[in-house]
Amino acid sequence: MTSAKFRTVGPLSWAFGLLIGAAWLSEVVLGNLAGTSVFGNLSGARPSIYGLASLFALCAVGLTAIGGLVAAYRTGSVAAALRVGIWSGVISGVITLASLVSVTVLFHDAMMKDPSNIHEFARSAHRIPTENELSGFLYSDAIAGGVNHIWIGPLLGLTVGGLGAFIGKVAHRDRLEDRERRAAPQ
Repeated sequence: MTSAKFRTVGPLSWAFGLLIGAAWLSEVVLGNLAGTSVFGNLSGARPSIYGLASLFALCAVGLTAIGGLVAAYRTGSVAAALRVGIWSGVISGVITLASLVSVTVLFHDAMMKDPSNIHEFARSAHRIPTENELSGFLYSDAIAGGVNHIWIGPLLGLTVGGLGAFIGKVAHRDRLEDRERRAAPQ
């Protein structure tokens, strides 16, 4: 990889990693706290709020594709774009892990009183949880979800970011062909 491409991959990886991480952070906050007293039990008054959380997750996936597209368009290299996808996925995965654990630690008491958390535990265990069981369930769920994002992010970077990279590569090639046509003597 040339040094110009390398200088592009690093900043784009950080930029898209932070943007994707912010989208996942928004999904984590809404998905975990909308039914709690932190947001005034917003999900009870507005059940569609969970749709907004899903929209942030979709936004994270869309940003992954855009990251691949932008990287390939700027560098003309699918390989460089895939590097951006992988590294932005790692960065956003770490942000998501930290977000999930932080939300669970900081708002643990409110999450313990959320009926949807109690229902989720009861659905898998076929009984109402004790306080200790629900607490352990919340922490283990947060850690498992966050750790999974460490590999989900790079995988999305390779797949969805790869799709964006191919589109960006075609756009880059078309841009170069247009320049050559304009620069060629008539």
